[in-house]
Amino acid sequence: MTTATPSSDSASASPALQKPNLFVRILRVLMSRVARVTVTGAEHLDGPGGKIVVCNHVGWSDPLWVGYAALPRKLHQMAKKELFETKLGAWFVSSGGGFPVDRGSPTTATIRQVVSLVQAGQLVLIFPGGTRNAENPEAKRGAATIALRAKGQIVPAHFDGPGEIRASHFFTRPRIRITFGPPIVLPPDATANKESALALTVAMDEAMKRVAEQRPG
Repeated sequence: MTTATPSSDSASASPALQKPNLFVRILRVLMSRVARVTVTGAEHLDGPGGKIVVCNHVGWSDPLWVGYAALPRKLHQMAKKELFETKLGAWFVSSGGGFPVDRGSPTTATIRQVVSLVQAGQLVLIFPGGTRNAENPEAKRGAATIALRAKGQIVPAHFDGPGEIRASHFFTRPRIRITFGPPIVLPPDATANKESALALTVAMDEAMKRVAEQRPG
């Protein structure tokens, strides 16, 4: 795994940069043994201000890998509420930065929670396309609206690898690539209206396509 090491200035300016808890440190060691991971552009996650990381979604494992790629930064993630139905599942997901959301009908409280995290300088991961429809315009516009309300930057990301983790990966160690692109910085006078959300959605879509076309060295 290769990541940029943030400078002391960026570390002090980013509340998202913190020492991972014991659970995350153990999970990081285990995950490093099941794949060969290349991370490019992690420095785009640093700097002042909260950020929304938008990424393609291929399966249940990519939230883990994108969170892994962001370390030592904490990446908050919206996880489907079904994962919190058991105490073990809730503990596992929340320990990695996840919080429950009804994907079919996200509540106003959930949106407020995401906005508050970004306003506090944190990083939040959103999969605007889902696994079934990578071109979901409503979900992408929703991510853009959240960014506008929070006055946060959007960091496009791309995951290239298997959508699940299998026991056989301990032996085959598949290659996984996570790429982060330059952030989309909102104008100071940007407002959360329909016109601005549509324009930002187009810019976000184009940025995600550019990142997907990158090939790490």
